[in-house]
Amino acid sequence: MDVLGTARRAVIGGSPLPAVALCLASAVVLTVAQARVPTGLLLEAGTPGGDALWPVAVRSALRLLMFTSAAVVLTWRARAVRAETPVWRWFARTAWVAAASAAVAGVADCLTVAGPLAGTGGGGALLAVGVLAACVPMYQGVIRWNRHGTLLAEPGDWLNGLGSLFALTALGALLLPVVGSPVAQWPLWQEQLWLLRLAAETTLLGTAATVLHLGGLRRDARTWALTASLAATVAVELAGVLDPAAAAGNGPLSETGWTLLVVTLAVAAVLRAAPPLARPVTTAAPTAGAFVVLLACVAVLVAAGLSTGALADTAIRTAALAAGIGAVSVSIRGVRLIRLLADLVVHRREALTDDLTGLANRRALHQRLRGDFDAGRELTLLTVDLDGFKQVNDRFGHSVGDELLRRAAAVLRTAAGPHGFSARLGGDEFAVVLPTPSPEAARAVVDTLTRATSRPVVIDGRRLLVRGSIGIAGSRDARDPEQLLALADAAMYRAKAAGGAGAAVHDADATRAAADRALLVEELKTVLGHPDAADGIDPGRLDVHYQPQVGGDGRVVGVEALVRWRHPRCGLLTPDAFLPLVEEYGLVPALTDVVLRQAAGQAVRWRAAGWDLRLSVNLSAVCLTRPALVALVDDVLTATGLPPQRLVLEVTETSIMADAVSSVARLTELSARGVDISIDDYGTGYSSLAYLRDLPAVELKLDRSLVADVGVDRRADDIVAGTVALAHRLGLRVVAEGVETPEVLHALRALGCDETQGYLHARPLPAPELERWLARQLEEQGAHVPAG
Repeated sequence: MDVLGTARRAVIGGSPLPAVALCLASAVVLTVAQARVPTGLLLEAGTPGGDALWPVAVRSALRLLMFTSAAVVLTWRARAVRAETPVWRWFARTAWVAAASAAVAGVADCLTVAGPLAGTGGGGALLAVGVLAACVPMYQGVIRWNRHGTLLAEPGDWLNGLGSLFALTALGALLLPVVGSPVAQWPLWQEQLWLLRLAAETTLLGTAATVLHLGGLRRDARTWALTASLAATVAVELAGVLDPAAAAGNGPLSETGWTLLVVTLAVAAVLRAAPPLARPVTTAAPTAGAFVVLLACVAVLVAAGLSTGALADTAIRTAALAAGIGAVSVSIRGVRLIRLLADLVVHRREALTDDLTGLANRRALHQRLRGDFDAGRELTLLTVDLDGFKQVNDRFGHSVGDELLRRAAAVLRTAAGPHGFSARLGGDEFAVVLPTPSPEAARAVVDTLTRATSRPVVIDGRRLLVRGSIGIAGSRDARDPEQLLALADAAMYRAKAAGGAGAAVHDADATRAAADRALLVEELKTVLGHPDAADGIDPGRLDVHYQPQVGGDGRVVGVEALVRWRHPRCGLLTPDAFLPLVEEYGLVPALTDVVLRQAAGQAVRWRAAGWDLRLSVNLSAVCLTRPALVALVDDVLTATGLPPQRLVLEVTETSIMADAVSSVARLTELSARGVDISIDDYGTGYSSLAYLRDLPAVELKLDRSLVADVGVDRRADDIVAGTVALAHRLGLRVVAEGVETPEVLHALRALGCDETQGYLHARPLPAPELERWLARQLEEQGAHVPAG
């Protein structure tokens, strides 16, 4: 039962098994009949109109039925199953050619027995020609089995097969007289037909055996069966070398070879393919085979040239002619191979070369670095990034930029020297590999580059500099090429951050700092819920702290929300530690969303508990330029229930300058909803009075730089007094930041400042601590403390 189940799984579903059975049955009957009485004997013994006509006709019909049913199966395989379709299409053509020749040969045999062609033996000759013709599509099918998925034949395969065919024919023509074969006594056309058929079948056998190895098909039983059946076919043909009856097709096993071959193909067509081994196809083995054939042809030609006496006859000339044809065929294959190799060299060079500069490209650099690391060679890597290249492209166009890159490549190639390796990594970034273990030794190359780039180059009448920032790293500090590139890049970015047009050598501290910075960015993305956040990172959490704003009567009227990052490794981080990264990586909108929602929710909870505090939240320039800001504020107010009048959005004049028209329009839209707008850090930046006129602000916050010297410097007092007076004339309340001493507080109140904020009152506090601070303030003032 297990055997039957295995057989069913091996057979392709929907296979034409009746046709396979018909092919097999007719082959068995034909083989048995041929073994008992060869067809040739029937033709010799039969007389016109005699008893031999019926058995000859039956055998011809069986032969035709066998080939035709096999052709039907193979055609079905080529059309119904997509896998290996080209292979089976050629095998189907083989069977149809054999069927056609069997039909013609059968008619000729019947006519021979019936009388019209008596004594000609034309059926055997026609069948031999048909078999030879069938070898051509058979060869095409076999070589396509060796194509690992593409199933395409190389043009050179035709030349290899043709050369092998004529080489074997020439060798046979030379050897037949030597071994005393009766075939050598046949007419020349009949002898050559027999030799060509034997050579074609031998070529098929060698090709099939090669496919087993090159095609990774050693686990596929179908290819083993095909090779075995071809071996049997060749063995049957070779049996006729000394047996004239077998050579003429009159032996008991004369038709066994092709009968076995066609049955094997029919059965293999309905079997599932075994997966090939992971062995890529190369041209090495076919090329080696071509040279073997060429040597054989040359050997035959030499032997023919040296032959004298009995051998120096028509057979020798025929062998020499066949060897010459074979030699020409494989020579053409060799010429083609040389052309392919030349093209391959060119394509390989192009694949490893940057088209614009002629330097090696990134792929070639990785190959060079990998080779050095594998060989244990120490080296130093320089990465060079051109400073201000984008501005050159933007101002003067890409043609000028391309020429600048070519000039830079020439400078690098010269500076690297004969032992250096220069490459373009892409864009305006280059690399130089130096065969020295010391990064300090690379300083000589850096000095050469600096001198070479100190003089401007003239491109289209424009004077341009090709200066760059250089990063230097040694292979001793890296475990592989990728890490070495990363170290050199990190050093190059440090050089660029220092002002550019300089060099920086990798050091472990800087690398660790860069790695810590990269990790901090990933943690930021995670804590803000960024789509690009990495998994498996504990980022801690973002907290909002609140700093009270105190009115002139000492009452707390509002709080400013200030974000803090409670980091699992670094502790509590203030905005100075992470805001630059937030801005650099475009995370400002996400941070604003988190702070605004958390602070608004807390303000609502305070209102419910009896603490009615105005809430101030900072907005960055990035937020002001985003149309989604208004929708975000609307959503927060709706979700939390915070009245718009209790929300103050603080903006700086510098942030407004990023896009003044859009910023003013957006702030005006928010003000129309009842949200208060505050001008933060007044006294720094532009301090343009025009914005006091144009902005829909209700509050002006004096920067700590204006507040610090109040009460000490008369001019500071005058500036604050004038600013307060101007703000009041415009209907703005004035809040002073950075109040740290009682003297400054009294001076500010004396100058008319409405509210104050600073460490004198309280540092920014978490919500629970702020509530306790507020309770103490109310108790000191004798006021009622809310029960919440």
